[in-house]
Amino acid sequence: MFFTDPSHQPFKLGSGSAGALLIHGFPGTPAELRPLGEQLAAADYTAYGLLLPGFGAEIETLITKTSDDWLRAAQKKWSQIQQDHHTTTLIGYSMGGAIATCLAAQQPPDHLVLLAPFWRLNTILRHLLPIVKYIKPRITPFEKANFDDPELRKQMHSVMGGDLDLDNPEIQQQLRKNIVIATATFDEVRRLGQAAYKAAARLTCPTLIIQGAQDDTVVPSLTRRFMQQINGRVSYHEINGTHAFPKQQTDFVEIIL
Repeated sequence: MFFTDPSHQPFKLGSGSAGALLIHGFPGTPAELRPLGEQLAAADYTAYGLLLPGFGAEIETLITKTSDDWLRAAQKKWSQIQQDHHTTTLIGYSMGGAIATCLAAQQPPDHLVLLAPFWRLNTILRHLLPIVKYIKPRITPFEKANFDDPELRKQMHSVMGGDLDLDNPEIQQQLRKNIVIATATFDEVRRLGQAAYKAAARLTCPTLIIQGAQDDTVVPSLTRRFMQQINGRVSYHEINGTHAFPKQQTDFVEIIL
């Protein structure tokens, strides 16, 4: 019922000699990075968009997934790309940036690109998650949602696709009842961020970080702190944009190319 548009599916674009793996964020899908994948394909890359376990059309199974599941899926795809392509680029967005960092520390790419890389929650919740998951194991985030709220509609269409009919009472009811997130899942995201921060110190490949200056999800100050953890060669670019810049803008692509 949700994430039914084909744009949310994994993709392989182009047929260039260089291979690039693009890893989406939380709770996103490959649709977030498809515009970037299309531009990479036009620049003689083969661009692969990975759908992590429990996301997209599988969102109702997310409560059963762990950060290890996400890392294993990404590592499997990354190993295949490294076998198939002599030159490789690893690109991670938001939580996907944490996954990409962990992979790059173990199986270095020729180039690592981190787009608004997540490594720490910017709220006091990060201290409570290890406890909260035992007190309130599950939440239904849309149970009391006001689907007439323009900002909520904008955010939901950005993540789940513009084809989602938020005026349909049946869709609203399914969102309220069927979208269940385990608080343990948020703790898995937190743990993944911690692992990425530690892995950053082991990076040896050239690393490019692109950060939106108006990002209030992965805030610039935290990204700059993450950058200082990297021992290898790193380049940092702060651009005019929000957390959604990979899907909404194209001007940053020239920095990558």
